[in-house]
Amino acid sequence: MRLDRVFAIAKKNLRSLKHDRRTVGFLVLMPLLMITIFGYTFGGSVKNVDVYIVNLDQPVSNPSAAAAIISNLGDTVHIVKTLTTPDGVAVATEKVKDAKIWGAIVFNESFTQDVIDAVNSSGPPAVIMLIMDGTNPNIVSAVVNELQSVIRSQLGSTSAVAPIAVAPDLVYGQDARFIDFFAPGVMGLAAMMVTFMLSIISFVHERSASTLDRLLSTPVTEGEIVAGYALAFGFVGLIQSCVIITAAILLFDVMIVGNVLLALLVVFMLGVGNQGLGFMLSSFAKNEFQAIQFLPLILFPSILLSGVFWPLEAVPTLLRPVSYFIPLTYAVEGLRSVMIRGWSIDGIWLQLIVLVGFAIAMLILSAWGLKRRR
Repeated sequence: MRLDRVFAIAKKNLRSLKHDRRTVGFLVLMPLLMITIFGYTFGGSVKNVDVYIVNLDQPVSNPSAAAAIISNLGDTVHIVKTLTTPDGVAVATEKVKDAKIWGAIVFNESFTQDVIDAVNSSGPPAVIMLIMDGTNPNIVSAVVNELQSVIRSQLGSTSAVAPIAVAPDLVYGQDARFIDFFAPGVMGLAAMMVTFMLSIISFVHERSASTLDRLLSTPVTEGEIVAGYALAFGFVGLIQSCVIITAAILLFDVMIVGNVLLALLVVFMLGVGNQGLGFMLSSFAKNEFQAIQFLPLILFPSILLSGVFWPLEAVPTLLRPVSYFIPLTYAVEGLRSVMIRGWSIDGIWLQLIVLVGFAIAMLILSAWGLKRRR
């Protein structure tokens, strides 16, 4: 082996990169983008969880025990409304069932007296009822930990039995495990990755091989070409999701309360939209190497900011608005609502509208770009 030849080949490759400014920018900026998103996302904690306070406490001291706890709650929870009437529990529970809020913190009529009795006589602890949407165990855990932290700080309790206990009452996902929360996100992520990667690389390859040009020379229209590819790759994503969900049920007994076909419809629409996105972005790539550069730009924000692995409430405030522009966010929420909450199409109509709108917009833009090429 001659080193001069090795260095000559290395110099030739580096020189080719020099003339590809977009690749140079990708090599410099992509690691910066990745570490920034990873750092902010992993460094975040669950904050601003929307809850109702139902305070029925009849104080025997000033301030009451309930008021002291409420006033010291940190930024983990965001108090949307405080109810003080007897029907407050029913009202708050209905809001949780409709997924308008994550939970309700309920103090009963004798809460302050129960705390005094528990402290003075070491009797049974006073109870804070926590009515929660259990579809996301991270959210439930964060709210429980926040309440327990406030209780410890207020009462200075270090004993094994605290004078106040938190009793979670889950509206959804009573028997859910972490994998039940995790599986819907994996389904959506798998469908997105497969359809996007297949479409963008396939289109660039067919263009470089002149296959696409020969297809455009036939009477077939641009819309027909795009629709055909969308149907094919959407079906591929659907098949993959069927494999995932079948394996999840057989191997891990994943919870599926709602209609499986509705869940697969959500996956299919996500796949069609990402196929259109891949087709559209392929027009900006001259070869497969440039096409691959789009993958981390789309996949990393989607993986980290869409709620696949941790809730949106854990995404830093600075980045959270980006989450609502990511189609995977709506697919994951729709899948969890179907699979864990058991909702029908009436409950996930917003997510379906967003996904259908995304698919239509991407297909129209793809057909328009193909028409320009013709």
